[in-house]
Amino acid sequence: MRHIPFPTIAWPRLARFALCLCLANLFLPNRSASAQLPVIELRSLSQSIFAPGGEYEVAVAAGSHTDESEQLEFSHPGIVATVLMAAPQPLTNAETKRYGNFRVTLSPDVPEGRYEVRAIGRFGISNPRSILVDKGAQPIRPVQSDPSSASPLALDAVYFNHATSQSRNFYSLPVVAGKEYLVRLMTHSIDSRMLASASLINRKAQTIRSVIGTDYSDLEFAFIAEETAPLTIMIHDALYRGGPDYSYGLQVTESTDSDSPPSSIAQHPLVISAPALQPIRVAESDTTVNLQVPGAVESDFDSPTDQDQFICKLQKASPVTIEVVSQRLGEPTDVRMVVERAIDDAAGVRTWQRVATAEDSHNVTDAVIRLATNDPILNFTPPEDGDYRITLTDLDTGLSLGSVQRYQLSVAPPNDSWELAAYHVYPNKDANVSRPTGAHLARGGALTIRVFAIRNQMTAPIKVTIPDLPPGLSCPPAWIASNQNQTDLIVTASAEAPIQQAEFQVQGIAMDGTGIEAAGDKEASDPASSAPANPAPAKRIAKSVTVVWEKDGYRPTAHTRLTDSLAIASSELDVYPVSIDPASTEPITTAKGTKPKVLIKVQRQEGSKDAIVLRGKNLPAGVAAGDLTIPADKSEAEWTIDVTANAKPGTYTFWGQGETKVKFAVNPQSLTRATKLRDDLKTMRADESRADEHAAIDKAIAEAEKQIESITKQTAVKDFTVYVPSSLITLVVQ
Repeated sequence: MRHIPFPTIAWPRLARFALCLCLANLFLPNRSASAQLPVIELRSLSQSIFAPGGEYEVAVAAGSHTDESEQLEFSHPGIVATVLMAAPQPLTNAETKRYGNFRVTLSPDVPEGRYEVRAIGRFGISNPRSILVDKGAQPIRPVQSDPSSASPLALDAVYFNHATSQSRNFYSLPVVAGKEYLVRLMTHSIDSRMLASASLINRKAQTIRSVIGTDYSDLEFAFIAEETAPLTIMIHDALYRGGPDYSYGLQVTESTDSDSPPSSIAQHPLVISAPALQPIRVAESDTTVNLQVPGAVESDFDSPTDQDQFICKLQKASPVTIEVVSQRLGEPTDVRMVVERAIDDAAGVRTWQRVATAEDSHNVTDAVIRLATNDPILNFTPPEDGDYRITLTDLDTGLSLGSVQRYQLSVAPPNDSWELAAYHVYPNKDANVSRPTGAHLARGGALTIRVFAIRNQMTAPIKVTIPDLPPGLSCPPAWIASNQNQTDLIVTASAEAPIQQAEFQVQGIAMDGTGIEAAGDKEASDPASSAPANPAPAKRIAKSVTVVWEKDGYRPTAHTRLTDSLAIASSELDVYPVSIDPASTEPITTAKGTKPKVLIKVQRQEGSKDAIVLRGKNLPAGVAAGDLTIPADKSEAEWTIDVTANAKPGTYTFWGQGETKVKFAVNPQSLTRATKLRDDLKTMRADESRADEHAAIDKAIAEAEKQIESITKQTAVKDFTVYVPSSLITLVVQ
């Protein structure tokens, strides 16, 4: 993606926009007000760019509930972290871990590229964060905020730092007149919050180039040196924010002619729906281009008013899918497609008759993961044999979007392809609230995985499962009906779940007709099915998605990307205060126009003594369920499900989200350890053979008492508002 110099941007408008964002941020809810039980969240490490064969000391720089983080788990086996140890404690000589501090070593044969890392601690396994491995990675050194003492840069080297709040970072680069250089600021590829801004300043202190990046790509720009002399590169966040969350890597190389994006760039979830094409590159032209069917081409919009036209031969009543891929390539486009049929009169004069128009396409989304795309997809049945002209126009002509945007166009017979995407749902009654949280299942706890189906001419129901969950965890199948595009899975930890972490996959099986048991599949088939058995339906493994940054005053929506995998953790150290389940796991089979009742049962543990409000989630169209209040002194209640006359036949799964208040002690084990240390010191103090150490022991006891006092406050029982997912309820509408 190309970036445009600052002089073309309307500065007054940009300034007003920044001011509005800052003011909006003042009125956002305080992040610390989150009332969920603790779950680890990794925001940034002290370093995110490494060299093959290197060894580094790395710390958790920012996060929430990172208590007792003792592991970093990388997506490449050649990158290993070992928690650092503190000096032995005086008197006891007990070794203690420096939680959150690690020695990271990389094998020399780790390939360059982007990888992921998760932290593992007392409160589970964290969300993933991106790191880069690059042979040019340099040791971290302080960056200068004074242009007169700018930090020197070497070509091809990669320098890691972070933006400084209300300040700028300055680097000095020696250049040779006439040579072209490429500047790359790596922010998006390491999950930084930074909206990168860079300026080139000559030796006369004149700004000769200024550029600003985007929220979904690294900033790159090329320039040709006008003189042989050092240039100053000024780096800062466009809104002058700073800190560990606003990290970047800076690299300058001599330019190449390659336009291919670096392999380290993370992909936006909407690329899931992009077909795998091998298009033929066609040069930008003002003339119409012939397109063979089936076939695919790639070209560019080279100006805001550019229109590209293609002609292909189509046959009457032979359907084709005409698809554009551009926004899904990361381009800032909004393509409009017009299809016209050639009409030749008796004199051979050709005119064009419009027969179809398409703009936006897939709109599979919730309030967090946005898979909607502006790329048009048209399923078209030609009315006659003949030539058809396809005209493409980019409706997004904002001057700040750059001068050239890439696109691909394909015309081929339709297919019934489909894909799945899945992510961890952050528990909250407001669907717009989400965070880059990890996973931590206490015994008896449950969490939600949302699964999207991106369909292309495929309308079969899909059974969704998580096969091969680790011991003590369970997840019943969920259904995406023919008229649905998403469902939710509920993963539950049993009363015997051990301490463990594991990656997992979400699997979907597309059923023929209204649902048929797969060959060799021992799980229950769609209860509404009457089709013959064993059709060997197709399977898909869901692509994994993660929330990188939550919605805030600078981002109106959550920032998301594809991730290598989903992960889950369970723990025997805590018991969840409350669980909610239907009394029966059997499907509810009913007809339209009925109001079946579901008996809901609650299991309360210590800390759960309040009423519970249960709200329906993932209810299908035509089905309603009012809020159910379960009084504090009750352990069960009947929930009325209204299956209206508008409901469509099929098998559905939904669940209830229970909102309640609980009392919970956070990590009481830390207080137990601190108390044991104090008691051991007191035992030592009573040992007459150590009378000469009484002064040192008394000092250690006093320090232990202070630590106990501090930990007691941290681990005291507190009130939490929690959002508890019930087990799934299966509804069969006949």
